[in-house]
Parts: sequence; C-alpha cells; structure tokens
Amino acid sequence: MKKIVGHLIVLSLLCLINVNPARAWDAEQRQPQSYELQQKYIHSFRQNAGFIHTERNDSIALFGDSLTTVLDSIGKYDEYFELKRVVIRSHILRGESRIAVAQSDMMYSKAQAMNHKFGMAMSLSAIGEVYSHMNRLEEAGTSLEEALKQLKDPSDNQILTKILLMQLVDNLLHLKNIGKAKLYIERINEYLSEDLSPVEQALFYNYNAYYCIQAGVPDEADNYLKEAWKLEPMLPVGIIRHLLITEAAYYESKEEYEKALDVYDRFFKGKAPQSNRGLYIDAMRNKAELYVMMGKEQEAFKQFANVYAYVKSVFNKNYPKEIDRLCTRFQADRLKFMNEHRRTLSNRYYVTGIAVCVLVLFYLIFLSWKKIFKLKESKRKQEEMRRKAENAIRKKNMFLSNMSHEVRTPLNAIVGFSTLLASEEDMGMDDDSRKQACEIIRVNSHQLLKLINDILDLSDFEEDNIHFNMKEHDAVKICNEVIETIRASYKLNVRLEFETALASLKLETDDSRLRQVLINLLVNAVKFTKEGSVVLKLEKANDGTALFSVADTGCGIPKEKQKLIFERFEKLNEFVQGTGLGLSICRLIVTFVGGKIWIDGDYTRGARFCFTHPLKYKSTLL
Repeated sequence: MKKIVGHLIVLSLLCLINVNPARAWDAEQRQPQSYELQQKYIHSFRQNAGFIHTERNDSIALFGDSLTTVLDSIGKYDEYFELKRVVIRSHILRGESRIAVAQSDMMYSKAQAMNHKFGMAMSLSAIGEVYSHMNRLEEAGTSLEEALKQLKDPSDNQILTKILLMQLVDNLLHLKNIGKAKLYIERINEYLSEDLSPVEQALFYNYNAYYCIQAGVPDEADNYLKEAWKLEPMLPVGIIRHLLITEAAYYESKEEYEKALDVYDRFFKGKAPQSNRGLYIDAMRNKAELYVMMGKEQEAFKQFANVYAYVKSVFNKNYPKEIDRLCTRFQADRLKFMNEHRRTLSNRYYVTGIAVCVLVLFYLIFLSWKKIFKLKESKRKQEEMRRKAENAIRKKNMFLSNMSHEVRTPLNAIVGFSTLLASEEDMGMDDDSRKQACEIIRVNSHQLLKLINDILDLSDFEEDNIHFNMKEHDAVKICNEVIETIRASYKLNVRLEFETALASLKLETDDSRLRQVLINLLVNAVKFTKEGSVVLKLEKANDGTALFSVADTGCGIPKEKQKLIFERFEKLNEFVQGTGLGLSICRLIVTFVGGKIWIDGDYTRGARFCFTHPLKYKSTLL
C-alpha cells in the first residue's frame, strides 16, 4: 500500500512539473510529505558524512530525480546540487554505475555552464566517488582535490568540506600516500567534537587509526579504535563495516592473524550488502591476502575465487563505457582550466612586467633627479668655495699688504736708527739721543719679533704641529706677572689693574700659551684705550673652570664686527698697527685647552673679552 501511495505522489509531481514549474513548486509546498523527504535526504547526507545506504526500493530512488527537477525549475540551485549529490551517491552504493556516471556528467556540465562553484564542488565530489568506486584512485584524488579548491571559503560549506576531506583521506590511505594524507587528517582534527555528528566522529577516529597503522604506530591506532567503538550504538551498518576493516588491519599489523580473521568473519556475517559493494570487495580481497600471510593457500585460493565471482557478477552488466567518456571530458575540462590558469599567470607576468618597468622608470627618474640635485649642490658648493677662495685671496692680499706695511715700518725704524748710531761721531749725538734711538730699535725689534711669532704660531696650528707643555700652575701668579710685564714694556696712558678674590688658583696649563693669550688681550685693550682703565679679572666658576676677563674703557667694538673679530686678518681699524692674527691665535689656544672665548655683548663702557680655562686638562682635538 505504501509503495502505491509513493508512486501516485511521484506521478502527481511529474504531471505538475510538465504543466508549469512554478505551479509544481506551489504543489510541492502544499505537499509536506515531499518537502520532508527532500529535507530528510539532505539531512541524512549531512549527518552521515555522505555515508547513506539505500536499497533499490527506498524512497530516494523513487523521489530523488523528481525533487531535483522541481528544485531546478524554481532556481534553488544549492539545494538542487546537494540533493543531486545524494541521488548519485545512492546509485553508486547500489552498484548502478552507469546511472551514476551519466548523472555526474550532467551535473558537472550544468554547474560548469552556470559557473556555480558550489555545484562544481558537489559534481566533482560525485565524479571522484565514481572514480573511486571503479578503483581509479589517482583520478578520484584529482577530482576531489579540484572539488576542495572550488570552495572559495570552506567555512561557508563546512558540511561539504568535511565530506571532501574524509573522501580525500580515504583515497590517499588506499593509495598508501601517508605523507599527503597526514596533511588532510590534521585539517580534520582541527574540528571540535561538539561540531561533529556521531558518524563524523567515528569516521575521524577510523581514519586516524588507519593512518597510524600505515605510519607504523599501531598502539595509537588502538586508542582511536576504542574511541570509535564507544559510538557503535549510534552508527549505521556501513560505518561499522569500515571500523571492522580498520580493526582487522590493526590486528594484521600486530601479526595477530587469528583475531584479524575473526573480525573479517564478523564483517561477512549475513548476506552480501546491496550497498557499498566496493567496500565488500576490499574486505574479501583483504581476507584472501590474510590467508596467504597465514600460510593457508587452499583457503586463500577459494577466497580469491569468491572475489572473482562476486566482481564478475556485480560489474559484468554495470561497468560503464561512459566512465572513459567522463574521464576524457574531465581531462578536457581540466586542460581548459590549466590553459585559463596559464593565461591568468601570463597576464599576471605581463602586469608584473609593466609594474617592474614603471618602477625601473621611476627609479631612473629618481636617479636623474638625484644626479641633477647633486649637480646643483655641487655647483652651489663650487660657488661657495669660489666665494671663499675670493675672500681668502682678498684677505691674503690684505694680509700681504698689511705685512709689508707692518714689516717695513719697524724695519725702517731699526735700519734708520741703527745707521744713526753707527755714524754717531759725525752726527754729534749725545747720550740721551743714543738711549732714545736704542729704545726705538728695541721696541720695533720686539714688534717685528711678535709679528713673526704670530705667523709661525698660526702656521703650526694649521699644520697640527703645535705642542703644549701642560703642567700645574698658579693662575693668580701668572696674571700678576703678565700685568707687571706689560707695565714694564709699554708706556701706559691708562690704569692697568688686576682684580681677583682668590689667593691662588691651581690649573693645568701651558703657562707660556696662557701668558700669550693674556698679553694679546691686554695689549689690544691698551692699544684702543686712550683714557680710563684696563682691568684683568680672574674668577673660579662652579663647573670646575677658571674665568678670565679683560675689560677696558676704550672705543669698544661695533655689534656687526663682534662675530668677525676672531677671524684671521680681521682688524677693527685698518690704520692701527697689527696683523689681525692675535685674537685668532687666542681662540685657537683657548679651544685647544678645552675652554671658550667670547666678547661680552652686554658690556657698554668699552670692550670686554672673556675666556674660560678648565682646571683639569683633557686632551681635545681641534
């Protein structure tokens, strides 16, 4: 009675489809039994990881094609391809290879024409299972890997991803490619237990166990098998058969052949299944090989004969020629895909080449710009050097002019008065005149000697040939002696004083060089001060340095000349005797000992020069 009702429902659906697809779906909506069947098939496929088992008179054989036609007509393509996959799986397990091949071919063509990635993944999964059922494991693995690649984001298709991973692991383990199988097993093991159905958990344990057996670690395989057998009450017969084959392989790896034989006997208990004949054939062949290992040649021969008879009975009528056509078609599509892939790569190389050329062009432009910039910078530096050279030439000419004047003046005085002294009898000079002439000769000789010493000092500093004899001296004593030397050497029109609150101040210095700096500063102050005073002052600073200052009440130094006064050949008044080297030499000496020299810009009564000298000398390169 149930079969008759089922056939009537199918006929009703077909009539509705032929009349109008839209009305057919309306009719489907009004028939909850058909909708429930569709959901039942898909749910069973998902929960059992694709391992559904149907007989020839099951409802999937009666309603599957009708329901897929309805889904196709209303555009529900995800459900259409998934249900189509269920139908093809059912045909494969029942041994209807010709039908499975034809429907896989049609399914693949439709998905490819629509460019439906999910549909192509489903159809490639079905094709892979067809190949596997026909023992063409290499082609099966290729199809399954292509199916996995079609899923843009596997997280959106967790069910299909898990099914494909299990199919791939099963295929690779049959090929004994344990290296590649390990990669997919690791992906399977990333799933959490709560996200897996009992069937999926059992299969995951089963594949891990089979992998451990092939990898040579049977003890770990035993642990996985124990976990899988805990789920036995919730597992369908087909999954239990898989576990039995793995358990038999475990005992074989442990060389416990009798136990393995008992497991195979449990597997073959009852009649041969109408579903999953491939698994049944594998078990028969494994049992025959087990007899060989046990040395039971007669039993092995009988078992191989049974394998041959069973295979011949099952596949004589069902082995399809279409499988070769499907293989050819798939290879052609694969070749097309590879050509498109190569074209894409060529385009990428072309774009990359253009990008590289553009980058090279920009790099060349950058180098050109950098070269132009360096050229401009070089021109600027050359112009600056030219100005410095011109300035140096101007200063040199000025220096030579000054030198000629500075040297000629004392020499003229020395020569003239020397001549007078040499002919004193004729001139009738008295003693006072002779003393005056001698004094003029002495002063001019001293002036000429100072001029030569300044030039020699400057040359030594430039050639880094200067030498300092650093020892501990009393700065207060040096200042007093310098004051007395200037008082004795020059006719002063101003008051020359030394001020300090210190009884003594020890510092490490070259006393001759310190005297030279103090004398230069004091002589300059005396030279430009007509009235008033020149005061040398000594203090001790808080940072461990001595502070010297020379203040006068003379004409002062204009603000614009204060920055230049320490440069070589710079003179405040071109008509006053001097080379313009004294202050420059002072700066070189003070810098050498680690101090600083400057003009006090806030002093307005004349000019005030200050410089510091560290109490402890630290060698400093200029």
